[in-house]
Amino acid sequence: MAEGRETDAVAERPVELAYRPTVGELASALRARARSTGVGRFQRGALVWTVAVSTVGALLSAAGSGRHGTRWELYVGVVVFVAFMTAVPWLQARRLHRLAERQGDIRGTVDDTGVRITTAHSSGSHDWHLYSRYVETPELFVLLSADKSAVGFVVLPKRAVADPEEVDRLRAVLDRRLVRADAAGAPGSPRSRGAAVGRGAGSVGLLLLGLLLFFFAFAAVQQAAHPDRFPGLQNNTAPISAVMLGLGTLAVAGAWWLVRRMTAMRTVTAVLAVLVLLAGGAALYRVGPMLHCWGSDRIARGSEGTYVCYDF
Repeated sequence: MAEGRETDAVAERPVELAYRPTVGELASALRARARSTGVGRFQRGALVWTVAVSTVGALLSAAGSGRHGTRWELYVGVVVFVAFMTAVPWLQARRLHRLAERQGDIRGTVDDTGVRITTAHSSGSHDWHLYSRYVETPELFVLLSADKSAVGFVVLPKRAVADPEEVDRLRAVLDRRLVRADAAGAPGSPRSRGAAVGRGAGSVGLLLLGLLLFFFAFAAVQQAAHPDRFPGLQNNTAPISAVMLGLGTLAVAGAWWLVRRMTAMRTVTAVLAVLVLLAGGAALYRVGPMLHCWGSDRIARGSEGTYVCYDF
């Protein structure tokens, strides 16, 4: 009985933390919050679509007949917008860090009654009813407020505990009092396994798409590359071929991005991506010498292997 009471006492002992947050940790917490809210996921999706559509539009515009009609300021504006949206979590983290620096070192305790935070200039307690869920990253626990947008959040770095075993105790307290925002996607869950299969299939599909685009890029300039079989002036298909090379490279990058957090698939994808990119390199070797004729309508290969540009 005495041993049982001692075990219970250890289990009820609060988890103690001592830390000073860094900009990187705050930025990671903001990104984790964005992944766990509908607004954050919408913003991330909008950013990805903006990048994809702008890139494809720029490539097609540059290769099409109206390639001189699009003002470069439009593309610069899109690049600046994407860079700004990507940097927003870091900029917000910088502002939060300046505020946290004024508070000095942070000490806290976490148990079944709530979270207590003490700094050199303030102290406060957070009952569990203020928070409905939490997100775990490799470095942090991020507590999220109950509202849909998770306006309020608390960052608990794993490095803040004195003993690595205390991380498991802290996780156990959070599991008792809160819901994991990523519980459905936790390793081993059915949704996680389904997502892993989907990501793997999507990665393979993108690699095949990249290989197909590289093949089309290679085939598009076959006539100009072989004047002995196709004599005379040829249509300048090098810009279209360059667009296919660019889209193929994006497809390969997307294939790796899908499985970047899956150790085994990431390795397999990296090997396959290298092989696909070698095919792209062969196509680029064929297309590269023609690209100086980007704005020309016709092209012909000279006797020395160089390409002559013709405008009509």
